[in-house]
Amino acid sequence: MALTYSVSGSIQMLLVGGLLYSIGLLFYRLFFHPLRKIPGPWYAAATSWYEFYYDVVLDGQLVRQYPILHDKYGPVIRISPDRIHVSDPSFFREVYANNSRYLKDSGFYQAFGTLKYSIVMLIDPEEHKQRRNTVKSLFSTRQMDQLAPSILDVVRRAMNRAQRSYDGGAPLNIQASWSSVTVDTIMSVLFDRQMNFVDSDEEMPPFLDAMTKFADNFLLTKHFPLMNRLAVGLPMSIAGMIIPGFAAFRKQCSEWIGEIEEKQAKGLTTASDGRPTYFDLLLRSNAKMPNGLNREALVDEAFVLCFAGTDTTGIGLSLGTYYLLKNPEKLNKMLDELKTVKTNAEGLFEYRELCNLPYLILRLSSPVPGITPRRVPAGGVYVAGHFLPGGSTVSQAIRTIHDNPDIFPEPQRFIPERWLGENGWELEKWFVPFSKGTRACIGLNVAYMEMYLCLANLFTRFNMSLYKTDDNTTQWADGPAARIRESVKVNIDSIKM
Repeated sequence: MALTYSVSGSIQMLLVGGLLYSIGLLFYRLFFHPLRKIPGPWYAAATSWYEFYYDVVLDGQLVRQYPILHDKYGPVIRISPDRIHVSDPSFFREVYANNSRYLKDSGFYQAFGTLKYSIVMLIDPEEHKQRRNTVKSLFSTRQMDQLAPSILDVVRRAMNRAQRSYDGGAPLNIQASWSSVTVDTIMSVLFDRQMNFVDSDEEMPPFLDAMTKFADNFLLTKHFPLMNRLAVGLPMSIAGMIIPGFAAFRKQCSEWIGEIEEKQAKGLTTASDGRPTYFDLLLRSNAKMPNGLNREALVDEAFVLCFAGTDTTGIGLSLGTYYLLKNPEKLNKMLDELKTVKTNAEGLFEYRELCNLPYLILRLSSPVPGITPRRVPAGGVYVAGHFLPGGSTVSQAIRTIHDNPDIFPEPQRFIPERWLGENGWELEKWFVPFSKGTRACIGLNVAYMEMYLCLANLFTRFNMSLYKTDDNTTQWADGPAARIRESVKVNIDSIKM
């Protein structure tokens, strides 16, 4: 009896202690926290469950709340107990400038634990600079010219896939086709590995399925990062239940790293066509450093870059296809422009002929609509009359720039002509789909090459129409990249040439 009473009493004390702690924490956050004077909903200041509700329960809808909250509370709001969100284009340029004093927020980027060594997640500017300098030659103009034939070959095979759809009289899941193009491209860039997904009519190969499942669970792991660490250390069957796709994807990345290491041990340090791959450069540099990257860090790099090089560009191409087919007058303008450009012996457009076409260089979408948080530098700053203390976390969603009507009138409308007027170059500085500054996406030149080659060649070869795809099915949600409700699908109506 005494033992039962003792256990019961201990549980009661723990419950009372937990309750008192929660009340005290709530009181501190509302009345004594350094961000207490920043406007915003009191419940967002009091608890992270507000953010969790929109991120996880409503599945990636927090980004859509920002404009509503800014309309009510002003350009600076407290969106969670420790984070500020700003809607101010000039402040965005300050935060995301070259050599910015606003460092990446370790509380966000390092929270993912098992991804923290990727170039995307690195906090230290010097460490990031060293990594970027190691591989930046891969994305130079000369290397892009060398890579272009490889990407054009992938596009050619994607067109064969569309041809098979036409021959069979079946709709084409063009989003799956674009994802296959981007996977085959990024795997060539990173590993010189031929996945050949674009040759298959399978809509969701296991590799893409793993990435899709990870993306769908990304916001959950943002709030519960321990899930990532648990998934890596557990058997695959159990890990797959915790975070579907995560452990299997990492295991695959580790195997590819091992293949590159074996290849380099034999003295083979370039791709089959003579160009270096990303991991050729990284491992070559790694061998010269006394404290090089370990296997975990290399797997982090592969994991994040595989994902970043696939989903963002695939979504951009899918939404670009949707907007063009939904707006035939815009599509016809693009096709008229392409009539002025010569093709190669196979009747295909090559990148060097496309990269300066004003209408084709469409500004299509925000592949990463959400936040990339930064830390306010020591001493703090004033923004719109509000003091942001040094060390506090600040963010500005890319979507709040692209949807700003003062910069882009009628931002929800697809108006490519806005880029052709006298204000086109002025607008360019506000188009930030890959962020800005020294921490912008290192592979953006590859992404643009894929988009130009895909759109130009597919639309000049086939007449297409949308199939069971509309504004409702293309509603997007936040994640590591934008996620749309259902895949973009088309009918291949006829062949032009």
